[in-house]
Amino acid sequence: MNDVKRITELAHRVGAKVLIDGAQWVAHHRTDVREIGCDFYAFSGHKLFGPTGIGVLWGRHELFEQMPPYQGGGDMIESVTFKRTTYAQLPNKFEAGTPDIAGAVGLGAAIDYIESIGFENFEPYEADLLKHATRSLANIPGLRIIGTAAKKGGVVSFVIENPPISSLDIGTRLDHEGIAVRTGHHCCQPVMERMGVPATIRASVALYNTREEIDALAVALRKILNDDAAKKAKAPAKPSDSRLGFHFPEPAGASPRRLQMS
Repeated sequence: MNDVKRITELAHRVGAKVLIDGAQWVAHHRTDVREIGCDFYAFSGHKLFGPTGIGVLWGRHELFEQMPPYQGGGDMIESVTFKRTTYAQLPNKFEAGTPDIAGAVGLGAAIDYIESIGFENFEPYEADLLKHATRSLANIPGLRIIGTAAKKGGVVSFVIENPPISSLDIGTRLDHEGIAVRTGHHCCQPVMERMGVPATIRASVALYNTREEIDALAVALRKILNDDAAKKAKAPAKPSDSRLGFHFPEPAGASPRRLQMS
């Protein structure tokens, strides 16, 4: 967890403006932009259990006043002539065209949902899930947790080093066990380079997760490692289409019939 208030103070000392990406924060902890002192704050709706394709950009009024609109369209102008164009007052100046009405309603409902539960009620619960996940995964032989900061969000990133198995393979095999994780560089390749790994597996926890789900993740990882060890102990099998050691499951539902056009 970055000390964004301290970072903002240091940036302002040298005249810099500060924009904070709070997408990974707002669904887990209370946010007060006035206390932080930043100039802009942004977050996405789907990280807040809301719709995709919508988000929020908060900014200081005086800064938005100085900025020109980034696109044109309905409702963002006040007057248009061949000689001069004047723009609408905030926030309309930056909201050209028909807004994402349905997305805004959905995002509002998501915010109301979080507020109805109360951060004070689920913050300790998420912290407990993170501790349980860290302990459970750290006890798996061959697994190395990447990122062990004292203050961190509800994510556990890890790699399988002994035996080395790619993060994508682990993620795919966990999927076949009914467990969803993220794999890859997570849109932060410079961090991956600094950590000395090409990719990680990332398990995230939120207020809807349970300890039982974390236990299922640990059991599935041990099963994957044990299966690999058992295969290596056997004689090499002839190459076949099933050499990866797992099969894609059949569809859960029947395919729709094609329309018969007369």
